Amino acid sequence: MQIDKTSSLPLNVLKGGLLTNENGAEFRIIDFYVHIEEVTDVMISVRPYDDYGNLEPETCGFQLSTLKGWSVQLQGGYYND
Repeated sequence: MQIDKTSSLPLNVLKGGLLTNENGAEFRIIDFYVHIEEVTDVMISVRPYDDYGNLEPETCGFQLSTLKGWSVQLQGGYYND
């Protein structure tokens, strides 16, 4: 199923989704947040996968606006470790 590019989704729907960057590295979406001093910059908290396909224990964050070339696969909602 394809979602139209003009569609909108609540951010919670993306939690648990699989992100893939331009180099093929994969990340699991954990959460979204903003820093109080920069509330217009939505951040995304993710956990990377290692070379063996296992989730790394640590999380890292990216500005959502910097992920323009990345793809996302919806995976059924909220990820709960």
